[in-house]
Amino acid sequence: MSPLVKRSKKIIEKSTPHNTNLTFFVCLGLVMLINVFLNYKEPFDSWIEIVGTVFQIAIPMYAIVPVLWKKDKEGAVQMIKILFFVVGVTWAFKLGLSNLVGIDDVRPRGGRMSFPSGHTAGAFSGAVFLAIRYGIKYAVIAVPLAAFVGFSRIYSFAHWPHDVFAAVILCCVGGLLLVRPYKKK
Repeated sequence: MSPLVKRSKKIIEKSTPHNTNLTFFVCLGLVMLINVFLNYKEPFDSWIEIVGTVFQIAIPMYAIVPVLWKKDKEGAVQMIKILFFVVGVTWAFKLGLSNLVGIDDVRPRGGRMSFPSGHTAGAFSGAVFLAIRYGIKYAVIAVPLAAFVGFSRIYSFAHWPHDVFAAVILCCVGGLLLVRPYKKK
């Protein structure tokens, strides 16, 4: 085994929710800094949308961290299940189910497929998974950041408030159906 692999294993074994949150913020800060240099001419309003888009991906990725350092195979399966459930139901609504139930809204800034908010659903799938599987101490950062994603979608006129709330409810229902609290073995 290489020294790098050994060192990585030691770091993972010593991880706690506190230093994992710190690592998350450092990585997120680096992503944001790179984004600053790539998009420095963008107005403030687009920054809110860009940050929301980054969090949409970052939160589910952050949710994978405790799964890995706890070596929680059952948690990995549950994470995959909630992601597939949320993505599947979201796209089922976007591709026509919303027409059947009479919620086929045009986006505030134009365009179709408004209901529900996919960005918000992606962010909250990770946050809800963390909260249910590992407890609120693991989700204390993810939940407010996921809420910011929802806010960013409304603020940037990409979605109506009910699109965002529907995505949050969808994730909560998916979490309650598919995710079970972690039990040490």
